[in-house]
Amino acid sequence: MDADIKELLWFQLNGSFNLLTELARDTTDTEWTSRAFPHANLVGFTVWHGARTIDWTVNCVLRGGDEVAYAEEWSDISSEAAMFGAGTPRESADGVAMRIPRLRVLEYITALREPVMAWMSGLSPADLAGTVDLKTAHARRPSYQSPPVWDEVADLDGIPRWQFLARPAVSHIRVHYGEVTSQLEAIRAAAPAERK
Repeated sequence: MDADIKELLWFQLNGSFNLLTELARDTTDTEWTSRAFPHANLVGFTVWHGARTIDWTVNCVLRGGDEVAYAEEWSDISSEAAMFGAGTPRESADGVAMRIPRLRVLEYITALREPVMAWMSGLSPADLAGTVDLKTAHARRPSYQSPPVWDEVADLDGIPRWQFLARPAVSHIRVHYGEVTSQLEAIRAAAPAERK
């Protein structure tokens, strides 16, 4: 991996934080626990999942350490039932949005951003060479290897580290950003009709 790719990844990762910040800041508390259509996740779960995905990608997998969400200060952000959001049953996903307030998720995104971006700035291109070993990265969290979770992330195992950063922490965030913004448009469009 060369320095240009590292700079591009830094820019894109910073953009992921911008998108999640926008969603957590600009969504109302009512919208946070709303569902745009019957099979959609609650808006708040999807935003939380985006932040937890970056935490998982960088701190658990690429750095091989503890996720910020498992620090005592952030114990209210973590969810054993939802882990980092992959393969989460609907009831657990709904529980995240109902239990964790929007502004607390915004604080988590803000607190997560500085150390993640500092880590990214300090990387050499060689640090993102090599491949990802998810089973080793998940050794301390057996729930991350449960079938519903593993089914969601197995295709990421063994890919280059730089590509791993680009997929969950960049591309995946943009997919969910588009999903949430379109759902918010639908929720907001329906709101006046519901008031009548």
